[in-house]
Amino acid sequence: MQFFIFSIKQEIAQRYYYKVELMKRFFLEFLQNPMSMTYIKQFSYIVDLFPFKEWLEEYTPKKNVTRKSFSFSLPFFDNSLFCDIMDNKNYCCLFQCDSLWQADTAVFEPLRISSQSFFIVEKEGEHYGWISPHAGQRLLS
Repeated sequence: MQFFIFSIKQEIAQRYYYKVELMKRFFLEFLQNPMSMTYIKQFSYIVDLFPFKEWLEEYTPKKNVTRKSFSFSLPFFDNSLFCDIMDNKNYCCLFQCDSLWQADTAVFEPLRISSQSFFIVEKEGEHYGWISPHAGQRLLS
């Protein structure tokens, strides 16, 4: 499973929180048309900077810490688990793992303690939704 995790500006998160399908469609279309100036402008308006790697390194439980040699991988992942941050930018990251449970444990749970809002889309579009600092706002499906 591959998940795109986007850091979203608070005003956008508040305005579009209940428009989950619209957000999912936008991000999937943006990923298919990354050179479109229209999508680039909209994307720049929606996303916010967030230090994904540093945050996850600090707030993920560090049991069974081992190093992996992949670029952009984080040193806190257990070698027996196949999950890495594959692409790390200041506004989004692409995360790969074997299961939704693994993604929730390794990445989503640490992000929930942040004051930032995130929109998550699985590459295939099956799982998507919000992680938000407001109580009860979690990944929808």
